[in-house]
Amino acid sequence: MRGNAVSGRPPRDQRAAPQPRRTGRPRVDQRPVLGDPTEAILVTAGRLFGELGVAGTTMSRLAEEVGLKQSSLYYYFHSREAVTAALVARANVVPLELIDRIRDEGGSAPAQLHRFVRGDVEALCLLPFDIGEIHRIAAREHERFGDYWDERARLERRLAAIVRRGIADGDLRTVDAVFTALTIMSNDEGVQNWYRLGTRRKPADIGDAMADLVVGGLPSPSRRLVDVVAESHRLERA
Repeated sequence: MRGNAVSGRPPRDQRAAPQPRRTGRPRVDQRPVLGDPTEAILVTAGRLFGELGVAGTTMSRLAEEVGLKQSSLYYYFHSREAVTAALVARANVVPLELIDRIRDEGGSAPAQLHRFVRGDVEALCLLPFDIGEIHRIAAREHERFGDYWDERARLERRLAAIVRRGIADGDLRTVDAVFTALTIMSNDEGVQNWYRLGTRRKPADIGDAMADLVVGGLPSPSRRLVDVVAESHRLERA
């Protein structure tokens, strides 16, 4: 779901995404491709997916925008689905890296959840495409996007583990840990859709507001939200 703009998300192997080849292929203007144009293809595809949607982005349009002949584009990605799979692989990396970093840096469960929601919402808003559309594609082709669903399940388990620890420590009220984890993920993904409909709010401000809203209902009576927020920000600055 996911995560911070496409940049900074190293691609992972996907069943639908063949390894890009590094042999130069001519551009439309006959200039050779120097090195691997995969990054340029994926960045451009992300932008077009955001502007036209996945269904509205053809391989011919993508090739034109990148400056490649269509046959050359197929040399690197054999289909639009392969491009989508590569982008999906990147979209999952950031939230998993984020939650691992947050866990490693310690802090109470409420503060860790607050930090995760803030970072995840901001990352999703900064993606060049709507992650919801990616979900719909992945849901239609479960086997092709098996790695994607495995990673989402891993993220769910890690979030649920934080919730369980918070309950055991007395920092969170008693809730269903799995349902809470899924709700957090769904809320994060839903707000990025609202953001794309048009707002003057900055992604970082939306992340702050969502973290307060989502985590505010979870602490036990002994934990005040203002204290959780202060701890969250202190850990982020450390």
